[in-house]
Amino acid sequence: MSLFSLFLLLPCLNAQPDTVLIGLYVNDIYDINLSQKCFSAQFWVWLNYRDSSLRAEETLEFPNAKELEEQLIYSEEKGGIRWASKRLTAVFKKDWDLRCFPFDVQKMVIEIEESDRDTSQLVYAPDIKNTKIDPRIGLSNWEIERFELVTSTRRYDTTYGDPTLTESSAYAHAELILYVRRRTLGLFFSLFTGMYVSFFISWLVFFIDPVEVDPRFGLSVGGLFAAVGNKYIVDSILPQSTTFTLVDKLHVLTYFFLLLCIVLSVASLRLWKSGMPEASARFDQRSWKVILIGYILANTWLIWLAASE
Repeated sequence: MSLFSLFLLLPCLNAQPDTVLIGLYVNDIYDINLSQKCFSAQFWVWLNYRDSSLRAEETLEFPNAKELEEQLIYSEEKGGIRWASKRLTAVFKKDWDLRCFPFDVQKMVIEIEESDRDTSQLVYAPDIKNTKIDPRIGLSNWEIERFELVTSTRRYDTTYGDPTLTESSAYAHAELILYVRRRTLGLFFSLFTGMYVSFFISWLVFFIDPVEVDPRFGLSVGGLFAAVGNKYIVDSILPQSTTFTLVDKLHVLTYFFLLLCIVLSVASLRLWKSGMPEASARFDQRSWKVILIGYILANTWLIWLAASE
């Protein structure tokens, strides 16, 4: 460190950072948009601190906000404490975790950060008592399980040109975290009914004689195309993801069992044409049982894993 930088630091060596009490009240949450990877919120944020020269409400920033509108700004001093508050409407970025969709629990975060003074001058403390969510908030298809306000320090690997710093900088940071669970029953059946219908139509081929080639193989092939079409419909309402989601697992499982129906139908047809119709009938009877039980058990296991996370 240069002598000049050391000289600048001397007045601050024994200084303690100012503590700012921060709290939020969320009035509304709406427009939860999976495809655009965002959600909207309307809320109040307030700050309490003693040094009125700080003007900490003027240096607030919201790092994960795409759009931000300040509607009401209010401040006054009471009992030697400056009380400043703002009402804001904002659109926040959210990278949705869709691995368990539609049995997912999402973590929606409102981030707040000091943009001017580093942690040697200003730190946040959470106003846990007064931070709340309006109980009248009604989220379509969602349920707010819990929320928490946490304060921390966000460190950056740059000094932003501050001559009093050496290699990095740190700023007061706060997060209001809301844990919301999707109401799944109706959504699940609306998304996957087409897939399950296509499977059960294909499963019915084992009750058709193997020599009836057109209906026997036509049902399976038609069911396969219907399942693929259902996958495209579900994907159209979800953002692109590189993770292997529950939606992918259930559709791949269905493709596998539909293909298995076709393979077993070919085997049954071979037995019939080899002059063994009784063996073909027994083969079909065992096949439909194995296919049905295996498909139901595999679906139940995958859904249970997703719902229990």
